Amino acid sequence: MRQIQLFVLFILLIASIAFPLNFDDNPITASGQELTREMSNWDMINYGQYGRSHNPQSIINRDNADNLEMKWIYPYPPTTYPTIGGAKTYAGSGSPVLIVDGIAYSATNQRALVAVDSASGSLIWNNVVAYDNDILQQTYPHVKGMLPHTHAVNYYDDKGIIIPSLQSCQVDGHDSLLGDVVFSVMEMCGTEEEAQAWGNQGYYASIGTHPPQFYEDIMVVPVMGSSGNGGRSFIAGYDVSDMDNPKRIWQTFLMPPAEGDPDWALHHCNIGYFFSFPEWLDTGRLGVPCNEVPEENLKNDWINPQSSRGMVHTASSVATVWGHYLIDQETGLVYLGTGESGPYPNALRRPGVNLYGSAIVALDAKTGEFVWWYQTVPHDMWDYDCAWNAILGEVEGKKAIFKGCKNGFMYALDAATGEPFWIYHPPDAWLPQPGMSYPDPKNIDDLQRAWPTSHVGETSFTSANFAGILEADMAYDGERLYLGSYNMPVTVVSPEYPEDFGNQLVMLPTSHPTNSSIYALDTDTGEELWRFFIDGAGFRGGLTVSGGVVYVPSGDGWLYLLNSETGELLSKRSFGIGLWTQATLGADSQGDMKVFVQTGGMSIASWGQTGIPGAMIALGLGDESSVAISEEVVVVPADPAAPAAPSQVQEVVTEIETIKTETVISPLSYLMVIISFIILAISATMFITSGNWKFGASG
Repeated sequence: MRQIQLFVLFILLIASIAFPLNFDDNPITASGQELTREMSNWDMINYGQYGRSHNPQSIINRDNADNLEMKWIYPYPPTTYPTIGGAKTYAGSGSPVLIVDGIAYSATNQRALVAVDSASGSLIWNNVVAYDNDILQQTYPHVKGMLPHTHAVNYYDDKGIIIPSLQSCQVDGHDSLLGDVVFSVMEMCGTEEEAQAWGNQGYYASIGTHPPQFYEDIMVVPVMGSSGNGGRSFIAGYDVSDMDNPKRIWQTFLMPPAEGDPDWALHHCNIGYFFSFPEWLDTGRLGVPCNEVPEENLKNDWINPQSSRGMVHTASSVATVWGHYLIDQETGLVYLGTGESGPYPNALRRPGVNLYGSAIVALDAKTGEFVWWYQTVPHDMWDYDCAWNAILGEVEGKKAIFKGCKNGFMYALDAATGEPFWIYHPPDAWLPQPGMSYPDPKNIDDLQRAWPTSHVGETSFTSANFAGILEADMAYDGERLYLGSYNMPVTVVSPEYPEDFGNQLVMLPTSHPTNSSIYALDTDTGEELWRFFIDGAGFRGGLTVSGGVVYVPSGDGWLYLLNSETGELLSKRSFGIGLWTQATLGADSQGDMKVFVQTGGMSIASWGQTGIPGAMIALGLGDESSVAISEEVVVVPADPAAPAAPSQVQEVVTEIETIKTETVISPLSYLMVIISFIILAISATMFITSGNWKFGASG
């Protein structure tokens, strides 16, 4: 198989010589527009390490985006699912496509990393790192098993390696040209004996949904607890000056040890803020300094009141960091949003503010010391962590961190101090019981509440959402910040006396409608500039802005293209499968700019089908004459041999019936793509039978 890989790379090398990408000071494409390496590549999940999801290119722009047409499809091949819980449900890929020097990279939820020629869609290499879940849990009984939940892949230009989301408490860095694992950091969760020495008594999460970040020769990576299953979460710094022998040089814990620490919430009180919903609602106050909170409210944080020895309950944890985090390369500060305080919704055995769960924190990358913190939901009972990307930008010329959290609030914080510049709450976000959702850090009764409605004697309540109100990556172009919220309320039933481990709850649907809204904000003031409403569909994955166009993937199967200045709908494309992953832009080896879309790959169950592998799809500019204007819906089936069901087409038409015309791919172009699809499927099948796609095989 290596000979085939080398042969493909040789062909690509010849192509690059014959049709070189020019990255000189004034490179010119065939269209007559300038193209630089900065415009041609999309290196990390959110474009670059500062999380902005903005490609500065203007080749594809608001004036010609209506001419985008399908260029090729790379279908994710059917495969034997590995022994990872839920792998069948999460088939395909949920990570945005990277584009690096003409190669497109994607990670599947079955732990494969693929490299595809971005000009043709042909496979270059496919690598699967062997993870044996049974051996993992036998060797590390303090670690929970693997999950098929790959959110991201990052490319590190100075190292020439690709790193996907973490698995089995280890980092695997792949050579970007051959796919071989050339860099590894093992046993980040420690041995069982080490973990006990750290004060751990629960289970670490095997996964880390986003790759690490680097500052000089230091790699920073979160090692988090398993939601509702304990695990003493921490952030670690590794010296990687010797890539063959990485060493942990610091470790900053985000929750107290098993034996408890009565002063845990007081240690860094002088550099922290709380968000208080009641004060914001009454006076518009943006943050409460920690030293204004009564000391009795901060003492004995996390300590189980039923413990005679003052210990933390075994199920308590700060859960996995679910978003891109960043390091300011000028200051060396690390910014990340932490996972929720767990277990939830029953917090009977974890009173207090529960620092540092559901918070935004800044650390020194060289030492791991806290610089500041801002907790968005004290005593979180709702799974309202600060998920998805952090963005480094500016507010009136000062460095700012923009962070949206699942509680439905967008925060603009001073990057140096954590003091809030402004806070925005989406007007379309439906809050059924606003005051109940956000405990007040100054009210000790709020901090001792067992579950959201325990104070009124009810075990069921209405939650504003299935998983969070702002739960998708944002985009920032230097002038405007773009974010999306969605409504999908559920009735939640919480047990009065929970089991020792796990998040025990039952979710039931409500009659409130499901919908989404996309917003543009002025980054200096937080003022809303425009709003775009999507009825009947959820939004999850992320926004992209480039060339004056905001790209919105939606659960209804449509990719919406909006004018970034006005929010006006420019065009849209239907793929017939839910879109849950952010679109990306980059140039292929011929210098042609493309938009890359992931279809299928995952789903929120009530939004659509699960278990559809889907495909990586490239869109590019075409001649105006080849673009048909029609009300017909183009559906990309998950299986090339299976035609799209008429009911599937009708469902999509019904959901967007307010739009009268759509730009779709011409029948001839679609026929050519289908032929390419079949050829690719045959190639993928041959590749599978070669043995190199088998899970459990050595990478």
